[in-house]
Parts: sequence; structure tokens; C-alpha cells
Amino acid sequence: MRQATGRALARAAYRPLAVSRAGPIPSAALSSALPRQSAPSLQAKRTFFNIFQKKKAPVFEEGSENKIILSQDNLFHKLSESPFEALRQKGERIRTYSICPESYEKYHEQVPVKYECPNCGFPSHASEERWVEGKAEHDEYCPRIREVNEDEHDIRSGRRISEFENMPGIQPYEQAVSLASWDSLFFTRGFVSINSPRAIRHVSKLMTYPITVLSVLHQNGPFTSSNGRITHEGRRSMAAIHSTIHSPPGTTIEGATDIRPMAPVRIFILGARAESTLPADLWLQVVHLFPTAQFNIFFIGPEAGIPIVNERKRQYLKMETEGSKYGFPTCEFNVNPQLKLTSIQATYQDVHNQLGPFDPYQDIFFAFSPGLGFPDQAPENKEEGQRQLVQAETSWRKPLQQILETKCGLFFTAFSPTDLARDVAAVYGTQPPTTGPNSPSEYPSSVRLPTTATPPIEGVTDEFELILTPGTNPFGSRKWEIAEWDIRVGVKTNWGIWGIRGKRYEVTNKGEEEEVEEE
Repeated sequence: MRQATGRALARAAYRPLAVSRAGPIPSAALSSALPRQSAPSLQAKRTFFNIFQKKKAPVFEEGSENKIILSQDNLFHKLSESPFEALRQKGERIRTYSICPESYEKYHEQVPVKYECPNCGFPSHASEERWVEGKAEHDEYCPRIREVNEDEHDIRSGRRISEFENMPGIQPYEQAVSLASWDSLFFTRGFVSINSPRAIRHVSKLMTYPITVLSVLHQNGPFTSSNGRITHEGRRSMAAIHSTIHSPPGTTIEGATDIRPMAPVRIFILGARAESTLPADLWLQVVHLFPTAQFNIFFIGPEAGIPIVNERKRQYLKMETEGSKYGFPTCEFNVNPQLKLTSIQATYQDVHNQLGPFDPYQDIFFAFSPGLGFPDQAPENKEEGQRQLVQAETSWRKPLQQILETKCGLFFTAFSPTDLARDVAAVYGTQPPTTGPNSPSEYPSSVRLPTTATPPIEGVTDEFELILTPGTNPFGSRKWEIAEWDIRVGVKTNWGIWGIRGKRYEVTNKGEEEEVEEE
């Protein structure tokens, strides 16, 4: 499970840990907060509808004026010549772990990459000669790698990060919101500062976590039965929680305050890492569309962290075991009367009983890139000759069994089509996907990926129903993450999504069945 080992090999390339400190965040610091491949991570006003509302404070407090290090027309640098130590170190890691693809595939030589491509700035080949030989193939990946290069320099450039200022508040009743895509969300919610593809990439990389949750919870989300994503059982399952969090039809602004308060909706995020250290105010984007509902978001995992808050509040936030009703280090933070964030540093199976009982009308589960089909990295699972166990069989087995018994919805994301197919295959017990002989793998060669179908998992394989079909996530990150062991490999956080729920069994009266047979 990602909680225990899971993505340890993939973190550097896919979901770098977000910083766990708080307070004013200049652009250089924000670059550290931009999340991982999860590993286990950050509102514009519509001038007419919000003209009389109180001005909101920005998500990030303004500190001293940032020093501009790079201008917007000077963002491209070779990693070895970057003015930022973090990027120079990144280049060193690539030169250490990556081998020249041209040398390996054409000459069968494992030679480290030392030559930096002049077009993308990343170490790509053993020498200029080998770069020239493999330029045709490299040109397929070069544009997106250069895009990553410029994005990484931009977020550290010292410019004012206006993308995270003036974020919208509660959605007015008379104003509809579209959750079809990032662009429609930004427009209908009034994100005035999102005005360039690069700004969208920066924002989507952080907000993919809360907005993915929002897209599943909202009845006008992008997943419907008409587009084939929500199944028949999915409609039944989601109707339950929709009836809890959405205001009754015809509710007015004045009438909303008279609605009887209900118990908070609980959102459980399993194996939490970077998503637990996002600025707390970003999670308000979930609750702003449900003004009559209360939410408690639980971040559960050994690497769960503390959300980023301003300096005044930071001194009161820390992980405490003493007094914790869960028996593990816990941090609770009330963002506002409507939203509470709770981080618990424990594996889910250890706190499941303390969190019960569960209600499908008020509880829902998410696991961002859990790696169900990823090989378990325990030493005993690395012996040659034995079948490669995947995490769905080991660290994820007990949590899956426990959650399926609750009959609550459980949603997973994946960082690529192959990762999605591998996770689905692990749960269904079907043949996992394979990488072509000449195609770059999403993992280092030292990782033995499963090549055979996973045997049925007791309490899991035959005990779930599909509620959201596997497919793309409209609110996945738009920013590429480049692998340090092979820069040809690029993935996007939360690229895909799917969901399951514990199987329901209809209860029938035996006497009634006998009467029907006699007739």
C-alpha cells in the first residue's frame, strides 16, 4: 500500500513531497509545495455577483516583496547551468541514475547520460554524437521536457504567484457552475488570475486533489450515466451522498440558514502524503459549492502531514499522540465552521474501528495513486523464482476488505493509462498490462513488475461492484512529471480515476419464494 512502501521508488519523479511548513509563501518556496507524484501535497471573483461581498484574504499571505531572479523571457536554462540549486541537483540525479537510450538500444551499452540537450536542457545522451544519432526519437519527448524545464524555473523565478490570489468563495445560488473541465471550472467559478497555459499547469498540479474530490461529490460533475462513466450501481451509490450535501431544490439564500444541520460528511483520504500538506484554504474549494453541508476531511497514512497555514495559526498545529482518540499522532484543524481537517499518522487498518460506524449517505473514500498493482517492496517479495505479489494482495488487502464492508464509495486515481490498467487488473484478477520491448518503462529496470494475473483476493475480488468506470480524470494535473531514471517517461498526477463499492446482497423471504414456485 502507498501507506507502507508503494510509491517509494516513484516519488522523486512523480509526486515530490510538499513542504510541511506554513506562512507567507514566496514563489521559490511555492516550488517546493507543488506536489509529488503523490508522493504522498495548494480562489477570482465574479465582479457582479460578488460586488457586495467582503473582500477575502489571499490563500498565501504576502510577505516582503520577492526578489525577481529570472524574467519571463529568460526561463530556459540547462539544468547544470540553472541559477537554482534544486534544479542543478536534479540534473545530477538524472546523470547518476539514467542511461543513454541510444547507446543501450543501438550499441547495447549501459552508459550514463552526460550530454544536455540544447533544446530541452535535460541530460539526455552519453555524448553529443549519440544525441545527434538519436535526435529523431528524442524530438518526440523534447517539447514536453522543455515545458517542464521552463515551468520549474518560472515557479522559482521570484515573480508574484498571482494564480493563487483572489480565489472564489461560496458559489452564489443564482450562478451555475460547470465541472466539465479545468477551463469551464475556472470560468464559471471566476478564477480571474488563471490566464495562461502555464498558470493552469501550476494551479492544476496543486488543486487536482480537492477538485477531483469535488468532481465526484457534485451532482453536476463530469461523471454521468449518459457518458458511460457512472454505472447503474454508481447512480444508486452517489444518489445517497448527493441527497446529503446538496441543498433541496428551490432553496434561497435566506432559506439556506433554516435548513436543519446534519452530521458532517466525512471524506477519508488514504495513504495521504502531499495532499495532507496543501494550504488548508485550498480545501475550501470543495465546501464552497455546498454551503449548507459540513465536512470533515481525514488524511490517513504514516506520512500524513500538517496543512500549510499562516504563521499565527502554525504555532498551534502539531502532531500529538497524547489525548488522541485514535491512539496515533493526530492533528486537527478547523479551517472554518464548515470544514475540519484531521491528519492521522497511521495505516488505515489500524484506525478503521475507531472511525466507525460508517454511513454511505455521509462517508466516502479516496486513494490518490495507491499502486494496487505495483509490486510489494518487502524483502521477502523480491526473491527470484517466486510470483511477484502486488500491493492489493499485501498492504492494501485488509483496508480494501474493511472499506468494502462499509458499502461506501471508494475512488482511486492513477498517474497514467498503464498505471490505471495495472491497478484495475490487480483488483479484478486479470492479466496486467505490459510495456513493449522498445518502449520506456514507468519504473526503473530494478523493479520487477507483475507479468501474470493476480489470484482472487479473499473479501475483495468477488465482493465489490464497479460504480465509476476506469477512464480519464478531467481534473488531473496538466503538468508533466519527468522520471529521473528515464526522461522519456512522463506522467501526470491523477490522470485517471475509477471507483468501487462493496457488493450489496438482496434479502428475500424464503416463504415468498416457495409461494412463487407453487404458482
